[in-house]
Amino acid sequence: MRKSKIIFGLTMFIIGCVTGGIIAYSLSPRPRVTLKGYHGIDVSNHQGKIDWIQVANDKNIQFVYIKATEGATYVDKSYSRNITEARKHGFKVGSYHYLRNTSIIKEQFINFKNVAAKESQDLIPMVDVEEHVDKDSIKLFCQLIESHYGKKPAIYGTNRSYNSFCAPDFNDYVLMIGRYGKKEPIIIGFGHYDIWQYSAKGSIPGIPKKVDLDRVHPDFNIAKLYLN
Repeated sequence: MRKSKIIFGLTMFIIGCVTGGIIAYSLSPRPRVTLKGYHGIDVSNHQGKIDWIQVANDKNIQFVYIKATEGATYVDKSYSRNITEARKHGFKVGSYHYLRNTSIIKEQFINFKNVAAKESQDLIPMVDVEEHVDKDSIKLFCQLIESHYGKKPAIYGTNRSYNSFCAPDFNDYVLMIGRYGKKEPIIIGFGHYDIWQYSAKGSIPGIPKKVDLDRVHPDFNIAKLYLN
């Protein structure tokens, strides 16, 4: 009888400890993942003539997005050299298009696909939405990209432009959101950003001018960017 009481008492004590621990854990704030450093960059002719041999020494860079086109006719003058040299020196590269509200969507897509050859892409294309383009037009452009390249594109926007023109309709896409400073991007609706463009003032040897720095969310697998 005494032995049974002891066992019963120990059992209740253990249950109490476990239950109390669960309650305490659920009520206490969860530790926040510390985000540091950068994992990728995005570049255009604004960065000047990039020395990709020197940039290749930066082991933080796991992906590079390069501006290809804008609107229905504009082609970034540094695109061809940047994508060729970046790939030559071992980087995973992708191309992005700046979507304009002054050009026909199908013409913009033709401009992009004629410049960003599918066989030259390691990463899914990215659509830069910073102007007020209606959602149906954004969807059409994304559908054309998916049909041609075989995967849905990623979408870039500033914290303001994405929430104004895209959210929450595109929240299931890979999202790169620009918000400079220490505050992480917040999107309207479900989910969260995948890549945070947290600075436009990065300094990387081999890149003459300041460059955008991109940091992945702790939950994001960079492999999701791969085209193949």
